[in-house]
Amino acid sequence: MNAQRSEQREGAIDLAPQGTRLRAGFRFVPGELLAGGPVELEFFVDNAGASPLRLAVSGDRMRHRPGQFAFAATFDGDSLVDPMAALPDAGGPMGIVEVSSASPWRQRLLLNQFVSLEDTLPRLQPGATGRLDLCCRRSFLLDATAASALPADASPALVVNLAIDLRRDDNALAALAAGLLDAIARGATPAREPSIERLLAMRSAARAQIDALTRHPDPSVAARALQAYQALNR
Repeated sequence: MNAQRSEQREGAIDLAPQGTRLRAGFRFVPGELLAGGPVELEFFVDNAGASPLRLAVSGDRMRHRPGQFAFAATFDGDSLVDPMAALPDAGGPMGIVEVSSASPWRQRLLLNQFVSLEDTLPRLQPGATGRLDLCCRRSFLLDATAASALPADASPALVVNLAIDLRRDDNALAALAAGLLDAIARGATPAREPSIERLLAMRSAARAQIDALTRHPDPSVAARALQAYQALNR
């Protein structure tokens, strides 16, 4: 644990493309920050100018997560891997959103889908806290027209560094996983989807709950859980 440095829960960069004033960055979503638990970020773009700009938003179909994002993470100085690094980039669906002073852009991200946060657990003693340092990167091209806002290999990137502390609390983590499983069991489609994503993204930190989810009465939910559980046992 590094007790000397303060946390950096939000980072942003001010830009002025085409005379428009933009502020864009990443922030941690408030919540219980447990080692191995779900950690959420928000990517945001604020446009204080008079003219709207267009931003491309995409998905990553192979990795089942938002596209154009990359995160480099260390925990107490040791690197954490991308759990989907072995899968190829096959692209995914893409759309264009308008960002204006009246319509800022907000996008929630589940960091566990990009970083193996479950690997923080064995690096801490129960009750201890460790520092997660995170370099957040996103392709960042805004323009006045939809066609010119489409990303290319040479598109500029927005890069922001963040840092938070994660605490190991095994009882709280087990209760959180059990609560997600209960919410999935009680929830109706699509209200249960956020809980499914959070539970499956915990991977080995919620092994027992993912195993239980393989017996969900909805075959599509059970199949997703089985795929996640089999990946844990490879």
